[in-house]
Parts: sequence; C-alpha cells; structure tokens
Amino acid sequence: MTIYIYIYKLAICKGLEFNLESIDWKEFYLDDVFNLIQRGRRLTKREQFEGDIPYISSTGLNNGLDNFIGNTDKVRVFNDCLTIANSGSVGSTFYHKYEFIGSDHITALKIDKATENIYLFLATKLRNLETKYSFNREINDRRIKREKIMLPAKDGKPDYDFMNKYIAIEKIKSMYQIIDYYSEFIESQDLILVR
Repeated sequence: MTIYIYIYKLAICKGLEFNLESIDWKEFYLDDVFNLIQRGRRLTKREQFEGDIPYISSTGLNNGLDNFIGNTDKVRVFNDCLTIANSGSVGSTFYHKYEFIGSDHITALKIDKATENIYLFLATKLRNLETKYSFNREINDRRIKREKIMLPAKDGKPDYDFMNKYIAIEKIKSMYQIIDYYSEFIESQDLILVR
C-alpha cells in the first residue's frame, strides 16, 4: 500500500504534477498526428469463422469487441493502435494493445513508437468527436483526414512526452485513490486480518 503513496509523493516532489492549463495547446490534423489512418474491411456475420482473434467493430461497449473470429483472408489486421467508430457508436475510441481484425465500421489510428499512455491521452481527446457526428452523419475517410484535435504542443509539434508523463501520473493518482478508499473501508469494518 505505502509504495504507491511514496511513488505519488515522489512524482509531485519531482515536479511531475501536470497542469493542463499551464502548457501550450495547438490544433493538429489527424493525418499530421498519426502515421497510419486506415479503415478495416467489411466482413459480414455469414463470412466470419469461429476463432480467437478479436473482431473490432463500431459498438461503444467492450472496447468495440464484436466477436472472436478465425478469418485470415481478405481482412485487415492491426495491433497497438487506437480505433475510432465510423458508424454505429460514432466517435467511440479505444486503445488496443493486442492484435485484432478491424471491420469497415472502424478506422485504425497508429503512431510509430507510441506508448500506451500516449494512446490513452489521444483516445480521450478523440472521444470529443462523438458530439460532432451521429448515426446520420458518419465519419468517412475524407472527413477523418480533415479532422483536427487540440493537443499539448512543443516547438509546433505534438508534445508526446507531456502526454506520456501526464497519463502516468494520472494512473498513479488513481491507484492511490483506490488504495486509500479500501484502506478506509477496512478500518471502518473493524476487520481482523489473519496472517
């Protein structure tokens, strides 16, 4: 328990407590941020074979997971990237560290050498597009490349270092809050811990 408290306090002492208002922000086109912007391929339910590869589509639930399939021909396989729903739950954005097959209802967004934390930061920013699009106004290939998002910037480029560190600190803060909550809960229950 106390190791997380020390990590959190050390992070604050080292000046890693970030304030989103104290940095420069700039608008970036998505194709200036991502090296790969590619839509998945259409695969109807009848064409899907049973398997263990996640099939990601446009649902806003369960990281977009629609099925587990075994198809290997005429599919698009992605990994370690974001997906954004083009239709259905338009704008739903998820990070996928694992290999998956993408449907034509999602677009994969990838950055070379990005960390999980950078992707999580970007996913949060991309979810703002949910309010701009709807079932009747989908995100097509032309629209997504013209789309812009506000990001932390340094020397006119996205500040990936800031994004990475910001999410790392947010994770530590969340762990600290969870540990603190359960510590208080255990103390309030007068539980006798058996060792």
